[in-house]
Amino acid sequence: MLLISRPVGVFAGSLTNYLTSAKFLLYVGHFLSTWGDRMWHFAVSVFLVELYGNSLLLTAVYGLVVAGSVLVLGAIIGDWVDKNARLKVAQTSLVIQNVSVILCGIILMMVFLHKDELLTMYHGWVLTSCYILIITIANIANLASTATAITIQRDWIVVVAGEDRSRLADMNATVRRIDQLTNILAPMAVGQIMTFGSAVIGCGFISGWNLVSMCVEYFLLWKVYQKTPALAVKATLKVEEAELKQLNLHKGKSNTTINPFTLLSRRLTVSKKIFFITGLWSFDLTVTQLLQENVIESERGIINGVQNSMNYLLDLLHFIMVILAPNPEAFGLLVLISVSFVAMGHIMYFRFAQKTLGNKLFACGPVEKDVPSEDQASTSAV
Repeated sequence: MLLISRPVGVFAGSLTNYLTSAKFLLYVGHFLSTWGDRMWHFAVSVFLVELYGNSLLLTAVYGLVVAGSVLVLGAIIGDWVDKNARLKVAQTSLVIQNVSVILCGIILMMVFLHKDELLTMYHGWVLTSCYILIITIANIANLASTATAITIQRDWIVVVAGEDRSRLADMNATVRRIDQLTNILAPMAVGQIMTFGSAVIGCGFISGWNLVSMCVEYFLLWKVYQKTPALAVKATLKVEEAELKQLNLHKGKSNTTINPFTLLSRRLTVSKKIFFITGLWSFDLTVTQLLQENVIESERGIINGVQNSMNYLLDLLHFIMVILAPNPEAFGLLVLISVSFVAMGHIMYFRFAQKTLGNKLFACGPVEKDVPSEDQASTSAV
């Protein structure tokens, strides 16, 4: 009995330690956040279509406003993330995001219930004002969601993973699995609620979910922060100081030192394999980890903010292209343009790898450490 109970006790202890670890709590918080976010993004488009007489006009306006806002404000949001304490940024963006969704859901409920009355007030201007208010608040929620994503996925994860690159890669992959899972299941769930209930019930459910989720996520963020003391320390280096530090590091390195070049070359080697084997999502994971490992801590926010802005810029471009060529017979041209953009992205990434690695670009094996000479070994010993 003792021999049986001991492995069970060890397993139970290991399971308890994992379930109370900062990593697992971060996963739970991210799941709750993305579930509510995916439900809202799906539902708000459906709500706007239904409100405007089954027309896509309001939904298109909402999409353009959201994309344009992140395009313009992405870098500013990232800079705000960089210049403020981690816990303050995470909690503030979390509260703004969820309160905005709750408020927007309540307004939508009122509009659905009293649409006919609102339509007759001031020649319909009250209803138009409600549309503008809904889109504005929903846009604020999206901006806050952008800040949350930058904070948690591009900064907190790096700190929680510590110096372990394998652990960081594992955490990035798990976070992406959560993203894809909620992308599939959350719209299905809220869609079923709206199908068997109504749009009003859907609004109420999403508002209630975000209220409860906000409280739980707020607590989980605090627990992760308490379990990871490194989160309390945030670099405030200026660009010039960071560059000087990197320069001094290169000047003072010995043959036994694994410099930034070595780390980048290893990551690029992995990324080359992934790009040719597993496709878009794996490549995206690699680029994410490249940014996490090679962007200095004090600039993670603004760099990822600019990346989000560029993503939304191209998102706007694809909306414009579809608007200009909406007919089915033009679909082949859009496909060719899409393939061309993917090819250009690959060429630019290949050029980046070539400039970084030089003649080691096609080396698929791990980078070998240089063996120190006897003189260097004796000097180090002295």
